[in-house]
Amino acid sequence: MFPDTDGPGEFLAVLAAVALGLSFANHVIVVRLFRASLGKLLWGLRMVRVTDIGRPRAFQSVRRWLAGYFLFILAMLLEDGDVLGEACGVRTVRRRDLRS
Repeated sequence: MFPDTDGPGEFLAVLAAVALGLSFANHVIVVRLFRASLGKLLWGLRMVRVTDIGRPRAFQSVRRWLAGYFLFILAMLLEDGDVLGEACGVRTVRRRDLRS
């Protein structure tokens, strides 16, 4: 079932690494290019810096990506969906609000 591997443990490790890589690409690289992750693009949202509504810096995006894992767990425990808010100096806004 698992050719050329030492078993399901190695397969799961590779699967986790691929998932983290795709998550990083979506939440850091795509945000740097388009000011939004793929899901936010679909919903018409943008990520902006809190200080000057500019494009998030690379380090801010990386910190927010990492914080998202820990804050997501906290949000689930507290049953509060707005835990991220302005995490790492970046905020989510509607695209149409940026025009005005």
